[in-house]
Amino acid sequence: MRKTRSKVPLSTAAVAGMMAASMAFVAPAHASPQDVLGYGARSSAMAGAGVAFGEGFETVYTNPSLLSLSKNKELDFGFTGAVFQLEANGPLGTDGLAAGVLGGVLPIPLPDPVGDRIVLGFGFYTPFDLVVRSRILYPETPQYLLPDSVESIAAIVGLGVDIGWGIHVGGGFEALAALAGSVLVSVDASGQLGAVVQDTLVANYAPIAGVSVDVPGGFRAGLTFRGSLEGRFDVRIDIKDLGQITVPPIFVSGTAQYDPLTVETEFARVTGPLRGAVAVGYRRWSAYPGLAEPTVRCPLDVNTFDIPLCAALRPAAPNFSDTVIARGSVEYTLVPRTGVELDFRAGYAFESAPGPEQTGADNLFAEARSVIGLGIGTAIVEPIVKGLHVDTFAQLGVIHGRTHEKDGSVDASNPGFPSIETGGTMFAAGATAGVAF
Repeated sequence: MRKTRSKVPLSTAAVAGMMAASMAFVAPAHASPQDVLGYGARSSAMAGAGVAFGEGFETVYTNPSLLSLSKNKELDFGFTGAVFQLEANGPLGTDGLAAGVLGGVLPIPLPDPVGDRIVLGFGFYTPFDLVVRSRILYPETPQYLLPDSVESIAAIVGLGVDIGWGIHVGGGFEALAALAGSVLVSVDASGQLGAVVQDTLVANYAPIAGVSVDVPGGFRAGLTFRGSLEGRFDVRIDIKDLGQITVPPIFVSGTAQYDPLTVETEFARVTGPLRGAVAVGYRRWSAYPGLAEPTVRCPLDVNTFDIPLCAALRPAAPNFSDTVIARGSVEYTLVPRTGVELDFRAGYAFESAPGPEQTGADNLFAEARSVIGLGIGTAIVEPIVKGLHVDTFAQLGVIHGRTHEKDGSVDASNPGFPSIETGGTMFAAGATAGVAF
């Protein structure tokens, strides 16, 4: 948690500018980085697979029950990068991503009959240049919700338990950065207009739970539940001591990052040189609260404790829809010599569009997308060493664009008028290295 407090002189024009900016505040967001790219190089190479097919620290996100399959302590570190090429009636400038990944697993030795059945895991995803990003954009400005979604610190902790008979259960949580604060604008004793700013960096949490069952013949079935994870920003601006001018509290609030409630199941072949998995999932995007909250809030009715309707402007409802995920992945292991393994991986995933067609004044795009992943892993194991591996991946994401036709209520000056074509690509790559000890 971080707090800052400062007092700076402001002109009346600056106050007015602050108010105008707050009225236009929109924070593009879609989902957390692990939700977009996958977590770890092996899972990302297979387009996010891992509910039944996961290994190592990556399973804190994909399915924590699979942590119990790890028998050695392990520490992994790596990096991930991504670039976007998005279009909406022409190219849109977007920032890329550069981030570090850190993860590990720790078996907890206990006396028999429990033994080594309980394993703790952790994972961190950290952009190199920021904590969380929210941009101030007008709603009618053409913008995708995808690029900023990968710009946030994320932390995940999980615990897996082998309860026997091929059944594994696990649980944990993921945390996401959020921001809360206040700005007090007033006239001090010298007659100068100034501001006192306080902000606090906090964490929001969401549960993760999973179960997996080994099926005779070298197969495994898995099921994962992830609760909704919301990274909010909430800043209140109070302007006082302006003489005859009375300004109500102004709120710059909304959702900077959002992962919907997700349920995903996967069936995998997990033995032999050629392995693979298929998965389907459901994501509750219909519960998405939207990018921004009202800038001026209606007063509380002290008699009924309800928030009555008033003349304050309210953002348009996002009207997102629930989505479906389909995923397929394959992995082939080649053993050129004893103790050396080469793993070749590939995967494909598709998610339907959560966002509706933008027929009104807003131009906020959340489209269907496909992800194609490729990767190679190199492992040096016993009898050479206890365990050493390097995994690499590359991903191509295709944003399936469409034509957004504006209705008759939209002004001709709108950048999307009379229609706007969307589409684009994302390219991501990364690597992780790990050691068992």
